[in-house]
This record gives sequence, C-alpha cells and structure tokens, in this order.
Amino acid sequence: MPFTEHNHNGLLYDTADGLSTLGGIRHAFTTRHGGVSGAPFDTLNFADHRGDAPENLLENYRRLGKAVGFDGTRVVGCRQIHSDLVRIASEDHAGKILWDERPYDADALVTNVPDLPLVVFGSDCCTILLYDTLAHCIGACHAGWRGTAGGIALKTAISMMTYYGATPQTMHAAIGPSIGKCCFLVHDDVRKEFDNLLDPAIDEQIAKVGDRYSVDLKAINRLWLLRAGLDPKNIEIHPDCTMCHPERYWSHRLMGEQRGGMIGVISLEG
Repeated sequence: MPFTEHNHNGLLYDTADGLSTLGGIRHAFTTRHGGVSGAPFDTLNFADHRGDAPENLLENYRRLGKAVGFDGTRVVGCRQIHSDLVRIASEDHAGKILWDERPYDADALVTNVPDLPLVVFGSDCCTILLYDTLAHCIGACHAGWRGTAGGIALKTAISMMTYYGATPQTMHAAIGPSIGKCCFLVHDDVRKEFDNLLDPAIDEQIAKVGDRYSVDLKAINRLWLLRAGLDPKNIEIHPDCTMCHPERYWSHRLMGEQRGGMIGVISLEG
C-alpha cells in the first residue's frame, strides 16, 4: 500500500494508507519541514540532545499534534541506545519527551493507554509503528542496524501479544522512511552481526558491493514482522531512502552530527 503526504500549513508528514484506513489511531512519519527550529536543525526537528532549544522542540511537537490530531503535550519517548529492549508506556509517562525526562533506556515502547502518543526517533534508522485492531494496543520501535540484527521489530510485536493479547492476524505495521539498501553500505564487522543469525532469508538481503556490503534494513525488519506472524499485506514499507533525499529528510550518514531528526509517532484514539 502507498503512503500519503500531508501538508498542514507547511508542516509536511506522511501516513501509511493501510494504517489510516483502520481507524482508532493517529500516526505520522515526519520530514524536516514545517517546524520552528533554526539552523542547523531547520526546521521540524525532534532530536533534542544536539543543541536545539527545548522550547523549539516542544513547539514542534505541539504543531505536529495539531496537524495529525493528537495531543502534542502528552508524547512519550525513550532514550534510544541501539538495543533490542522493549518497555511499557503508562499514563504516568505522558509528556516525558525531553531527553532527561524519558522513562527508559530502550528502543521500543508499547501501550494500550488512549491518547498517549508513542514516539521513536530516526535519521536513517527504521522507525516502525504497530497497531492491533482487536486488542486496541500500539507499539513503536527504532531499528538501527543493531536493533535490526537483534530483532527488535519481532520483540515489539511479541510484547504486544504478551501484555495486551494482540494476535498476528489483527496486527498491522508500517516501516517509515529510512536509509535504503542503495546507500547503507557497511564493512565486514557489521555484516558478521547478521551472519551470526544463521538465517538464509536475512542473508538474501545483504549483497557484496566492492569491498563493502549493502544491507536492506527495511526488508530485514519486514522479515522479523513476518516471523511474528503478521500477514504480508498488513506490513507497509515507505519507499524513500533518507540519504537519497536530504531536501526532505535528515540523514546521519550524509550530514553527521550537525542535523535534526525525524520521528514516527502513533497514538490510540480515546
């Protein structure tokens, strides 16, 4: 299924068409356009440990919430550490979004609390949003290459099944814009982390390119979701490579440390 671009007074974000048709949630994958942050974070920045002013970040959340239809003052995230750790977000965590306030060192959150938007950050890494229509619960995970190798997408789906009674048959997922196999070239040390999984299907998503290897992070995360039992038609993958489109996205590989960051966000309607 395709993704749809939205423009709300200059604030640009995408939604997954499949998730949008389900009802019961609000979600978005952001771009770098439509916020209030100044250079080098201009303008819709959500990376808050690189020098941007907290008031800019909070205003960006407020504007995004107004555009998408969730309360931007209630968002919660985790201090992402490139792990495979999944944690539960509770009502007590509402609004804990600035770095030092976030409740966990982890890379994924799950919840069944209405109006509690879950946020995951990315600027090349995969941001993955999950929703179970029957159990009425959601998940959000950040999958860099370490998290992808660790199967964090699978573990997030299993956490939703364990804590909230979600089932693979009623679970849907969307993988947001991230670095593509065209640009994610790594050396042998990273390739070996995937080799250690001893999984031929994952090996097929890694190709030799000169003296390096091209790794398809989106395809590998899709495989993890399939291993969780999701129906292939219920998994959506954004086509854009963040490194190929610096005019629209932040890219860590291309821009280094002097940059902003995007988010994937999902919230249960009340």
